[in-house]
Amino acid sequence: MKKLLLSGFLAIATIAGLSAQKAGYDPVKAPFGHGEDSVKCRMNLSLMSTSAKAENYKEALASWNAVYENCPASSKNIYIYGPRIFKSLYASETDAAKKKQYLDKTMEIYDSRLKYYTDDNRGTVLAYKTYDYMEMMDDKADSKIIYQWLGEALKEMKSDMEPKDAYSYYMVHSLTQFLQDQSKKNQYITDYFTITGYVDEAIGKANAANDQANADYLGLVKEGIVKAFISSGAGDCKTLTEYYADKVEPNKGNKEFLNEVITALSSVGCSDSDLYFTAAEYIYKLEPTAGAAIGLANKALRDKDYDTAVKYYSDGAKMETDKNKASDYMMQLAGIFSNQRNFARARQAANEALQYNPNNGSAYILIGQLYASSAQNIFPEAEKRGLVFCAAVDKMQRAKAVDPSVTAEANRYINTYSGYFMDTETAFMMGIKAGESVFIPGWIGETTTVRLK
Repeated sequence: MKKLLLSGFLAIATIAGLSAQKAGYDPVKAPFGHGEDSVKCRMNLSLMSTSAKAENYKEALASWNAVYENCPASSKNIYIYGPRIFKSLYASETDAAKKKQYLDKTMEIYDSRLKYYTDDNRGTVLAYKTYDYMEMMDDKADSKIIYQWLGEALKEMKSDMEPKDAYSYYMVHSLTQFLQDQSKKNQYITDYFTITGYVDEAIGKANAANDQANADYLGLVKEGIVKAFISSGAGDCKTLTEYYADKVEPNKGNKEFLNEVITALSSVGCSDSDLYFTAAEYIYKLEPTAGAAIGLANKALRDKDYDTAVKYYSDGAKMETDKNKASDYMMQLAGIFSNQRNFARARQAANEALQYNPNNGSAYILIGQLYASSAQNIFPEAEKRGLVFCAAVDKMQRAKAVDPSVTAEANRYINTYSGYFMDTETAFMMGIKAGESVFIPGWIGETTTVRLK
């Protein structure tokens, strides 16, 4: 008990002596001090490190305090072990006043680190200061403080932020500010686009460095931020349209801003609005991009200008760097031709979708549907239409082979189309045998294997 009381007394005494730096101390030219002071500093550094490494933080306290007060620029370990020491004291303390002193001291240590180690990334130090604050305060942490400190950190670091999850924590507390005060909606929206912009740039840097692990992690960070934004109520179509309504025209020459508008509106399913089309037209004039082309394609489709829609969907797919997106664009084009019952062009577009993404099972399903839809018109003999359904089933089998996610849909079509196969008696009368190859004429122009029911 006596030892415990002594440790507590030393802890409070340490906090009370707030780094009263010794007169004449030169942190640049003589970070360890001079003469006997230098010897004491090195000795206390060794004692502090030995105890702290063993996680004997109470024992490390006195030597830590000595170096912090008398030679604070002598070692960065002072600022690495310091927070650990005071967090440990904080966790074991029950007196509220003492806990606050430990908290304040921990925060002060980070500020002192920035004073003596100006080469450190200020944003990273601020982030870890914030993290310790959150850990120590737990559910009593002030969201406004977290938002402020992480905001300063991100302003410093932008796309080079370490630790990377600071992006997520900042947006959590930006959202908290909005949910507590609806007048801060524009602040939250602005934060959203600023931070996702940083994350996108960080992902680009990770990819350029072939750092797939960090690129994937940042992708998950962004995914979480986007989901929270969409579900927040701040990011619906009406809100974003109102937010950008009077900003597009003054920024019609700003490619970065116009891309932000297009990305924002499409992320909440608002890519068929007049504002989206206006932004797309402006950016396409400045520099044609995949996103702008798809915007113009959607506008043409809305206006039933199918030839223009076809042009822009094709252009968008060619410019798109994400092959899966390019494949999806061609599938939209295939859908247009399918609705027009232009089966040959629809299949061509679906095949182009497969060139971008060979595992797009939806493309094979669409082709199979096209075959089935034209079954009545391929052979002059109505009895042979079952052969066309064989070709349709081929595509359904291929769909689930390359893309397991469409298996259930493909199987439904297989079950339906199998009911239209030729029966054994009809096939016998026409000299057709199960298992043989047969050519399907007309626009299909493919060979299939005969299946009978």
